[in-house]
Amino acid sequence: MTDNTATKNAPRNISRVGSVQIANERAVYRRAERAERATDIVMTPEQLHKRNLKVALARRSQPRSSLALRTPVDVARTVIATQSDSAPSVLDRLDRTRRLEAILSESTGTYDELKPVFGTDLTTATEQIEVARQELRLIAGTDTDRLDAARTVAEGLSAVAAADTRALISGVQALDTALREGADDIISEGALFDKAARKIRETDGAAWTDAYGHIERVAVAGISTLGTPVLDFLDALSVSAGVDVSLYLRAGTGPRIRERLDSRVGVSAGRDSSSPSNTQWDIQTPTCPVTELPAATRHEECRAVAALVDGLLTSGNTARDIALVARDADEYERPLTRAMSVYGRHLSVWSQLELKRTLPYRLAVTTCELLDTLGEGTVDIDQLFRPLTVHWTPPSGSIDTPLSAADLSALRRQLADGEARSVASWLEHIREKSGDTTAPIRHLVAFLNWCQNQPTRPDSEDVSGVLTPLIDAFDRNVLPSVVSNDGPDYTDVSRTARAVERVAGKTDGDHLIRETGAKYDDWLEQGSVSPSWGGVRDVLDALATVRPGRREHKNAERIDVLDATDTWLRSYLYVIALGLVDGVWPQRTHGAFPAEFRAAVVAGDAPPARRLGVRGAWTEDREYDHFADMVRTASDHLVVTRFREDVDGVSYQRSPLLDTLDPTLLGDDARRRLCSESGGVPAPLPGAAPESDSHVGDRQ
Repeated sequence: MTDNTATKNAPRNISRVGSVQIANERAVYRRAERAERATDIVMTPEQLHKRNLKVALARRSQPRSSLALRTPVDVARTVIATQSDSAPSVLDRLDRTRRLEAILSESTGTYDELKPVFGTDLTTATEQIEVARQELRLIAGTDTDRLDAARTVAEGLSAVAAADTRALISGVQALDTALREGADDIISEGALFDKAARKIRETDGAAWTDAYGHIERVAVAGISTLGTPVLDFLDALSVSAGVDVSLYLRAGTGPRIRERLDSRVGVSAGRDSSSPSNTQWDIQTPTCPVTELPAATRHEECRAVAALVDGLLTSGNTARDIALVARDADEYERPLTRAMSVYGRHLSVWSQLELKRTLPYRLAVTTCELLDTLGEGTVDIDQLFRPLTVHWTPPSGSIDTPLSAADLSALRRQLADGEARSVASWLEHIREKSGDTTAPIRHLVAFLNWCQNQPTRPDSEDVSGVLTPLIDAFDRNVLPSVVSNDGPDYTDVSRTARAVERVAGKTDGDHLIRETGAKYDDWLEQGSVSPSWGGVRDVLDALATVRPGRREHKNAERIDVLDATDTWLRSYLYVIALGLVDGVWPQRTHGAFPAEFRAAVVAGDAPPARRLGVRGAWTEDREYDHFADMVRTASDHLVVTRFREDVDGVSYQRSPLLDTLDPTLLGDDARRRLCSESGGVPAPLPGAAPESDSHVGDRQ
């Protein structure tokens, strides 16, 4: 099936995507009421936004049976499935990049125009080319008028930028067509929205009625980017299906999205771009006092934050009253954890799982690598021991304790002679070298016998049949020792338990090994991998780069540490925002298209540029979205912190985002007293004695 929507769209009737509010997503609450069935769909881009909205309504004790909370992808899938009696299959990023690589390698010379941008070997730049393809679809979709507008913008650039932009538009458009023609599945989420919009228009809205006849209104909330495929889908809902569509946009990106709506859908609705009256610079004005706390280094910044948290807790606040927020919580997890340990306080870090660094994942990968090498012949003692160093234990039998580092070291001294051997040869070597059958020797022999019994050319069922029992044995035999050896905050336990669940969990959505088996089967059929444990390892590695959604540690009475993007619709009495330095928050803009082209599209100074969407990473406005969400999360007091230099002595400047606030500055003397043994909450925070220098300090 070919899903080719690259056709010129005729001008449409006036768009009814007309109700647009900025930084007023709490107005969605008014749609929530008790009902026999949902009358409204609220679409949010991520599951975390859906979760936050649920929590917000629950805290208000507000019924929400009138609301169906969905992602836009879920809604588009349902529309298509209703028309075709089956859910559409969409290629994921891994399959797209594989197919792009195959197209590039098989079409020698066809895409040479991309070589000045990406280099002579295009197959090594497949990931960057896929980013460029996604960017073009986001800003222009498949509509030829919009693509022509992108080319017109390129003509106004300098010679080099214009040439690179023209090459990117032409090259990635051709690649997109080749992807569509060679795929039985829908190639991307953008193509999914294209198809859903086309179904709605072709049936004059019947496709929507068949799927969601009971829905009267659709609200879109929490977005920082309104891609062209999504906008076309919403336009089809409003024009062809007669659905009332409302947008609840965010503080930084919202004004630009609102101002370009009519230009992007090709109508002139006479929209009043000044309504509603709120503007970017007063939306985030905090309703509570704001204190700025600078420090020399990130270490001192975290130490001051830990002292402040301790003071707030000591003065009668609870952990549920306080949230720590960073642009990237992962960067602050370790220094904050160390700083908090001084005060005996513990954190609950809401962050993504760095799966590849965890023991369960490394156990699966090293086992695959060993089985693959054994299938080819022999292994040396270093590779033989790798699964054992990450706590391999037999899936069944009486051995239920992993080998210790001391045991492995003793075995290495006893058996190492520089030779590589097959499994049978290693078993013979052990019999010759070991004078007795100690527990470590029995463990090693059990491991070798297990290796000998595994298939050398695994099929998709072997992936789960071999690897899942190993992770189950890890859960049973190793995780208890992690619990006993962990600190009071149980950081290692939380991370390791999450990794076990991610690698071999009990639910369909959280099982990397099951996902690997399915993807391995697909790639075997396509000829993308050979039937081997090396092929399984490649699939494992590729899927592990797709980091799962954020999940909190389920530990009570701990201080929440959040990414800024996760503060949407949240509320805490005290919010402490870390890392407010230029280059960290906000981060620098980036994209696959030339910077000059990106700047022209973002500026929108000419009608062709206003026809195009803007990717969030092309502008700092998305950073402002997260900043404004964080500011509005604090109800009683907001503290913003920053450091002046990193461990290498590189200086960092104060974040320009802070210029939108009017904080009271705590000087270095006040910070040092905060971190002293006397501690306490410094002025001007509630309950503190006045500090004589609380307004003194530099704002470099």
